[in-house]
Order: sequence, then C-alpha cells, then structure tokens
Amino acid sequence: MKKIVPDPPSLTLQDAEQCDSQSLDRAAVRRALDYYLQDHKPARPISTAIFAIPDSVNSEAALAQASDLLRCAVASASEAGDGLCGPARDRVLSVMHLVELARAYVDKSLDGVAMH
Repeated sequence: MKKIVPDPPSLTLQDAEQCDSQSLDRAAVRRALDYYLQDHKPARPISTAIFAIPDSVNSEAALAQASDLLRCAVASASEAGDGLCGPARDRVLSVMHLVELARAYVDKSLDGVAMH
C-alpha cells in the first residue's frame, strides 16, 4: 500500500494553518522534542567562568593539584557516607570508590611525568 502523505508529515507555517488539530499537535510535539533533545546552551565565555586554570600551569602541577582535589573528595565522601545508611550510603561510598580510582589514575600519570 502506498501512502500519499509521509508519516509524520513535514509542515510549513502556511500548511500548518490549513491542517487539522491532530497534525498541528504532531508539529508541536516535533518542535518541542527538537528543542529539548538538542543542546541549546550557549557557549559560556571564559571571562564568566567561576574558576579558570591559567595557561602557565604545567602538566605536573595540574596533575598534583588534581590528585589533592581527589583526595579531598574521597575524604568528604567517606565522612558523608559514615552518617548515612542503606542505599544512600551505598551511593555515597560508590562515588568515593570512583573518585579513588580516578585519583589512582592521576597518581599513576603523575609518576610517569615525574620520571621524565
């Protein structure tokens, strides 16, 4: 069987004025999905960033700072997890474990940088 109208129909503004309410609903749904499923956030310039790392920071210093920040995140998650129980505690301790893994990779990278 051959369809005369594609499903869903592609509508222009002139066509939309002449269509029935069901077609208008489809067009509205398509526009809404296109809007919400695509990233419409404008690029934020660096001047409005809360924190920016200067270009003068070398790789070794950046890795050392990242390692320290991850160590603090592990300590914070551990402290937060101690006061919880059940699934909430499991989630916090999972985050702590992921941060510990990230810190291990950063420390391994830092060892490689220090060797050169």
